[in-house]
Amino acid sequence: MLRIASILILFFVFFVDSKVVYKSLNFKKGRQWQYITKFGISIGRGGFEIKARFKKPFNTLASTLRQQVFTFNANFYLDTKWYLGMEEPNCKAKAEHQIRTESISINANGEWSEIKRGYLKQHTRPYVWFVAAEDCEETMHVKHPTMPPIQIYIKFTGEDGTEFSHEEIGLLGLYSIALVAYTLILGYNVHSYYKNLKKLERADNPILLLLIAVGLEFLSIFFMWIHLLAYSKDGEGLSVCHAIAIIAEVGSQFFLSVLLILISWGWTITYLEFDNIEIYVTLLIMLLMLHLLVAGLTQLTSDAYHKYHDYEGIQGIILVIFRLGMFAYFLYGIRDTFRLSRLKAKAFLKPFAICAGLYLIAFPLLVLICQIFAHYVRHKVMVIGSILVQSIAMCTLLRLFIGKTSYTKVSKNFDPILPGGKSD
Repeated sequence: MLRIASILILFFVFFVDSKVVYKSLNFKKGRQWQYITKFGISIGRGGFEIKARFKKPFNTLASTLRQQVFTFNANFYLDTKWYLGMEEPNCKAKAEHQIRTESISINANGEWSEIKRGYLKQHTRPYVWFVAAEDCEETMHVKHPTMPPIQIYIKFTGEDGTEFSHEEIGLLGLYSIALVAYTLILGYNVHSYYKNLKKLERADNPILLLLIAVGLEFLSIFFMWIHLLAYSKDGEGLSVCHAIAIIAEVGSQFFLSVLLILISWGWTITYLEFDNIEIYVTLLIMLLMLHLLVAGLTQLTSDAYHKYHDYEGIQGIILVIFRLGMFAYFLYGIRDTFRLSRLKAKAFLKPFAICAGLYLIAFPLLVLICQIFAHYVRHKVMVIGSILVQSIAMCTLLRLFIGKTSYTKVSKNFDPILPGGKSD
């Protein structure tokens, strides 16, 4: 299982998104029309540049082919026209819905074609522009089966030359604010935990897990901020930083979710030692793999034509079902723990149950809320909502767990060594 988890982590490094897009495709039979990418442009004018080449020289015995120039079209669609084109049964009918087309000619020697540049305008509202490549005349791979794949490069810029798609504008500022906030939150609470550790001379594992979750969220925001900062300059960003940010975010959600589930089933409240540690270890590894798998699927399909935020699609449905299952499991556990707990423990469990329950149910609700908004703002709603949910949950839990709180009075980690030192 650990080996599979390692493979999933490496998976992130290679499947990261940017608005400088490289796409490989074959115009084989039945695939003469293929989606490339999409980009949101605010009211006004956005620009693009596009070029293509064979991924390797088209070596053939026919001397006429070695000198031949091969041509295909890059078609640009407004979001209002795109889905009309998707419903058409054949290549030519799909191509008729395009707003603009660029003819791309490539040589058999594998060199890049001439760069085609242009502008896309909209005056009534922001639009998402879709790009598809087509060879409806079947002059390429259908006619020459040994032809190598084509590599397409396309770069978009928004209004005023910004590298960000419309739904990403403003996120760099948001992550800047979040970075400052998490620096202060993490620093203050680590300092408080250290003071309590020196005073009590014993560690409390739930608090340590919570601080790890906060620390990973801080790393996620920090590396995403670096990625977006670089992205604002070149439209590509730093793929390694993006991958680390995603892994850290998944890790933060994993540690926080595990902590909430374990506490709900009475860990440190009604017991300290696990009876069957192997079962818990297996469960934790499975939860981690599921988090990584869902996030990996999210990245793999990040630029799919039907996705307007990270969790739209099958992986979002899987994660919603998974979170709802965790929520039900949490409620089942907290009910029994509350029934078996002492009076002081119940005073802690009430606010804990409200905070933890809202956190677990927040993601499914956020996915549903996103559907209310226009497609070109759903990504921003999801990002802002996710950061707010994670931040509010962590700040509330930190307040419950660290310092002079009811948790330090009910946790078995803080029971006095001598009997009779604690009572309800």
